[in-house]
Amino acid sequence: MNEESRWRSLALDLLTLAVLALVLLPIIWVFIASIRPDADIMTRSLIPTRITFDHFANIFSRGDFLVALRNSLLVGGIVAVCTVLIAVPAAYSLSRFTYLGRDFIGFLILATQMLPAVAVLVPIVVIIRSLGMANTLTALTFTHLALGLPIAVWMLKGYIDAVPRELEEASIIDGSSQLGAMFRITLPLIRPAVVAVGTFAFVLSWGEFILALALITSAEVKTLPLALQTLFDPYSFSWGVVMAGGVVIAAPTILLFLLFRNQLVGGLTAGGIKG
Repeated sequence: MNEESRWRSLALDLLTLAVLALVLLPIIWVFIASIRPDADIMTRSLIPTRITFDHFANIFSRGDFLVALRNSLLVGGIVAVCTVLIAVPAAYSLSRFTYLGRDFIGFLILATQMLPAVAVLVPIVVIIRSLGMANTLTALTFTHLALGLPIAVWMLKGYIDAVPRELEEASIIDGSSQLGAMFRITLPLIRPAVVAVGTFAFVLSWGEFILALALITSAEVKTLPLALQTLFDPYSFSWGVVMAGGVVIAAPTILLFLLFRNQLVGGLTAGGIKG
């Protein structure tokens, strides 16, 4: 049985490595292609013969791309902060308080995730235009916030449910209010989940393309995914510039994971153990 277990473990490891290679190969190719000359990109080799950073210089010399970078950072940052500020008390209310309609509200929050964003695209565009907010970062921010907030509330509610109520009750007995118990007891314990929700909200807003394409047409309010689309110029197309743009879009996501990997992994494993 030990010998059989070792072979089974080896087979699973090889299968995992094969799947990982299939997933990572396109991503690695994008990073490598971003520092290769255009003529070198078209070869079949993954190993570059010459390294150049001209593609990144080209990207950051474009005024429209820098404006789009600023817009994406602004929208993504606001969405992440507002998601955390709204989702934490909302999830705490659903988890700790008992009031009429609480279960129905929780069901509505969960039900919003049953429909993909594309299904509500037309109503959102109609509402935004009727309010006179088309081609504004405000409309895009509210839209991203509305689409990402329900799943953030539901995720945080699961973590708060796993925190023993006795800890808060002990704090209240010592003279703390319910709100004080939330900030002093519950919030520090669910910090990995809060970080994960904020990161998720930023990444969701940062890379969102369909809604941005439907709501934004003016160059001064375009986000990075829309700016990347403009790099596909039929008259002066460069694979290296496009790949460099893809790296710029992917970089914040990778950086956030590296900065908060302990909190992200800790939040996921804690949720798995408590569940």
